[in-house]
Amino acid sequence: MKRITRRNLLVGGTAAAATTAGVLGVRSPATAASGQGTKNLIIVFANGGWDTTYALDPKPGLSSIDAPEGDIEEINGIPLFTHASRPATRAFFEAHGAMTTVVNGLTVQSVTHTDCFKRVLTGTPSDTAPDVGAITAYENGRDLPAPYLVLGRTSFTGDYASLAARAGTANQIGTLLDPIRAFPPESGDFTPRFAPDMEEAELIRQHVLGRAERVKTVRGAMGKNAARYQDFIDSLARGDELAAAADFGDFNYTIDLGVQSQIALDVLEQDISRVIQMELGGFDTHNLNMQQATLQDTFFAGLAALVDELTVRDGAESGNKLIDETVILVVSEMGRTPLLNDAQGKDHWPVTSAMVIGGGSSGGRALGATDDDLLSRTVDMQTGAAMDGGGSLDYTSFAAGLLGLVGVDFNEHLPGAEPFDALCV
Repeated sequence: MKRITRRNLLVGGTAAAATTAGVLGVRSPATAASGQGTKNLIIVFANGGWDTTYALDPKPGLSSIDAPEGDIEEINGIPLFTHASRPATRAFFEAHGAMTTVVNGLTVQSVTHTDCFKRVLTGTPSDTAPDVGAITAYENGRDLPAPYLVLGRTSFTGDYASLAARAGTANQIGTLLDPIRAFPPESGDFTPRFAPDMEEAELIRQHVLGRAERVKTVRGAMGKNAARYQDFIDSLARGDELAAAADFGDFNYTIDLGVQSQIALDVLEQDISRVIQMELGGFDTHNLNMQQATLQDTFFAGLAALVDELTVRDGAESGNKLIDETVILVVSEMGRTPLLNDAQGKDHWPVTSAMVIGGGSSGGRALGATDDDLLSRTVDMQTGAAMDGGGSLDYTSFAAGLLGLVGVDFNEHLPGAEPFDALCV
């Protein structure tokens, strides 16, 4: 994998986002938010619903919960469930537990994948709301070439669609930057129907810009339409910036978190993106739940590769490392049922766990809790301690707290939410 720089770029063009998504409309890209405390955000998503009892939420010795083999061990102040079959999980917390906050008992109030994806990432049940990544990209880095780099499949951009540059299984980035990928094969021949030279490409660009300006005059003279057409035009300019600097190489969708991590690190270091989404799937273990051991160990090994590098690469501010300027959200959309089913698997459960790493927040702690039936307990929103009569640690409160941690005013995006302020301590 070649290293990403301004002159040697594996990812490209918010022009890609503009072409396929920007016309759907976003607020006008402008100068990045300049408030103190703004952070980068990396979302690492465990797609499918992980079994939290394998590491983050130990539940051994209970008749109400089928727990895996292991022992409760406190590592860097965090009670974890460890076993020899999960060495990478243990190694991660030995290396990085001191900067990690575990959050247990996060309730998503659904057992449907699609609904849970939306709730845990957007803080709402809405089909159109942007997720915390899109919001952070808009507030903290919307002037960058690719504010929200989506390397996996699970993201919700809402009104901020033109800020996202996607890899995903369809590889929007690769398809639009490499003409050979832009057309389906005909008799096995991937030769493009039309590959413009530089002069032709400039003519096309001017035509697109001119047409957008004309349509904006007619259909976007006022209100939200005007902003959306301007977003499209502005995102083309960001794409031009990338295209001028890019020596495009292979950029293929991959489930390898190690590869995703290297891309994420390079785009952060080169100030190309402020938000990156990464993803590993396969956690939907309705059959043979024991697969969670290997899945989670692979996941934590990839996560360790990311955090290892963040701790040694220099940040934007003198004396900082990238980890000081970057918050990592690690989450799965749901958990697994307490008991095994007839196929020795576990089904969907509306309570999950999450982790928040870096960004200058406190680590070495576990917040929230579940009871002996793996149901969420209420918590003190300021301290994160489980307490009777406390607040509900739901997806809205969690998202609001996370936005506060990256320096975004959650009231602008989740009005009326009770934030889980314990994240920001």
